[in-house]
Amino acid sequence: GDGLGPTLEIGTATVHIQGGAEINIRDQDTIVSWLSPINFFPRQQEILQMQQPGTGGWLLKNPHFEEWKSGSTRTLWCHGIPGAGKTVLAAMVVDHLSADNRNIGVACIYLNHKEVDSQTPPKLLAALWRQLVLSKDIGSDAKELYKQHSQKGTSPSPQEIAGILTSSLKEFSQVFIVIDAIDEYPEDQRFILLKHLTEQMHLSLSMKLMVTSRPHVPVGPTLPNVETLEIGAMPEDIQKFVNAQIDSLPRLSKHVQGKPSL
Repeated sequence: GDGLGPTLEIGTATVHIQGGAEINIRDQDTIVSWLSPINFFPRQQEILQMQQPGTGGWLLKNPHFEEWKSGSTRTLWCHGIPGAGKTVLAAMVVDHLSADNRNIGVACIYLNHKEVDSQTPPKLLAALWRQLVLSKDIGSDAKELYKQHSQKGTSPSPQEIAGILTSSLKEFSQVFIVIDAIDEYPEDQRFILLKHLTEQMHLSLSMKLMVTSRPHVPVGPTLPNVETLEIGAMPEDIQKFVNAQIDSLPRLSKHVQGKPSL
């Protein structure tokens, strides 16, 4: 209104469209939530709270992991049987990488077979973008997509989503993408998602990918030059978990005291 052209009210944001010119964005969060309805930050926090303190350190010291993090390996497949702790370890890796204060981007996806309908490949790519732009400007490409689609009620194409993800990857000197439980994703969707991510890796040489799954899922054919790492319950982690359980039960703790063999 008032000579500024159409005004679009969305939540708390007001977007003025001046004769079809560039949008004046007052609330970046509005565009982020519109482009990416999936937010994995709460899930990441929830999983981290499940971790037994002091466990999982073996993975960060593993030569295959270190080579992926700091060396030439770009794709790491961590496989293990159900209950091996893959999801908690994935969250720990994300937290570990995010603690680096250099210009490093970290984003994760937690797949769930119960949420397959909402976790489409384009929405998952958008979820990665959402995490990467958290501390940066969302960029002109994303604003343009919002301008093109929001008033019409249309959605960006998979190619458009892939485009803004590519742009966000270029903002970092290194990007780590972690995908948990790829085996919970339908095979056809899995192929599409991994194909998209492989294309992103070709476009951005700074991107590295880590995937977790059960052992029987063949991710190798889709991911070139993948390094494999087996995840299992480590004796030191089991000991820490048992000790914590004993400490949390006063009667049991009293019974065990002075009997280290137990």
